[in-house]
Amino acid sequence: MLKLTFLVFAAVVFFKPDVNGDVWQNERRSLHGLQLRASTFNYPPCLSRMKLPSGNYSYFGICHDILTWMVSYYNMKLVYVPANTTRIAKLGIVPVLIEQLLNMEVDFVPYGFAPTPELWQQADFSIPVAIQYYSMLQRWPKEESRLTTLVRPFSLTVWIVFLFSSIVLIVFMALLTHFDRNLSRECNLTSFMDAISRHVNYVITVITGQGNNISPKEKFSLRFVAGLWCLTMMVLVNAYSSILTSYLAVHKLTPIVNTVQELAARSSETEVTVHYGTEQTRMFLRATSGAHLILGNSLRNNPKLLVEGGKIFDGLKNVLELGATFITSRVVVDYLLAMDMKSHPNCRLTSSATIPYMDYSSAGLPKGGRHNAMINYDFQYLWENGLLPYWLKKYTPNVDKCMVGTIKPHGRMTPFTLDDLSSAFALFGIGISLSFLTFVLEMITLHKLKWRKSHNVIAH
Repeated sequence: MLKLTFLVFAAVVFFKPDVNGDVWQNERRSLHGLQLRASTFNYPPCLSRMKLPSGNYSYFGICHDILTWMVSYYNMKLVYVPANTTRIAKLGIVPVLIEQLLNMEVDFVPYGFAPTPELWQQADFSIPVAIQYYSMLQRWPKEESRLTTLVRPFSLTVWIVFLFSSIVLIVFMALLTHFDRNLSRECNLTSFMDAISRHVNYVITVITGQGNNISPKEKFSLRFVAGLWCLTMMVLVNAYSSILTSYLAVHKLTPIVNTVQELAARSSETEVTVHYGTEQTRMFLRATSGAHLILGNSLRNNPKLLVEGGKIFDGLKNVLELGATFITSRVVVDYLLAMDMKSHPNCRLTSSATIPYMDYSSAGLPKGGRHNAMINYDFQYLWENGLLPYWLKKYTPNVDKCMVGTIKPHGRMTPFTLDDLSSAFALFGIGISLSFLTFVLEMITLHKLKWRKSHNVIAH
């Protein structure tokens, strides 16, 4: 990846054709008034077309902006040459666009090619116009259930250690109290279970912050261990209260997929969908081990998740309807997010951070074309002045709104809802149910004792 980035940087910064400015000016003047034949196709956000009431087509997109800049810069006339949509559906978009260049049907193809040695043999390409980073488009995550909010502040290990230490403390204090005869008589403790009950009450009142005390007549060993435990509980209780408050105040979402390894590990929850014929797809299908092999097997088992070139909305459909995760360029991800936000006020989609896949995009030029060098030279202006990010922003406004982790909190306080406090009411309901069950068992036990007593009286 670093090597690729360096090559792109070197191509942009150090590309200096060995001609003087007057020659470039004369070359540009020779283009004035000529036609610029450009390939046209439907591949948003690069290029999209809309049919007008007159029957003609209107074009828009980032590639259209590049073409508009070119004809304005060279004072040319733009002529769109439509690519064969039937052949695109059959062969894919890249082979059909290359055919147009080979047949000399067009002078310029405003498509983001990732040139390979095979493609270089058939056509020429501009300097890299943009570096394509990749992300994963996925459904907006669900909120985690609030029923477990009361136990979520601590991990399972902390809860086990907390319960174990409390039980050990109760038993240890009960033993010390039980074998202190004077204290047992003073506190009316007639059995070991009485001592247990007394110290259970002490532990519960300390944990719930109700306050309690230990008699100065208690042994120093008992007061010492109780003091240490109180300090420990002070830390735990305050930590629990703070974390619980944040859990109640801030809605917590289930984690999204951010890496290919996470996507493979969660293959039972979401499957991968990708463009057919891309380098990433070939990498998944050729893999023999690891996360890539898992994703490749998923694609082989679900060929419907392979999206044909140009049909990015099929990828969006797979995400929304099948719950799949769409791996594609960051530009496409942002564009699909923006399109979905126009029709739905609430976020239905989100995106991962960029993943370690990248390539560079170059426009297609005829092999050995006379004006290729000049177009490359002038494309440096397009790169250096940041026009592409500016144009892209027109088609992807405010997509950060739907990025998990970048959502700003509400400007005003919102009251807790019943859903926020569902765990507390669930605990209360469990307590009521257990109390009722205990009451029923006590009544059954009492009824059996009375029945046995009456039968014993009758027998005597």
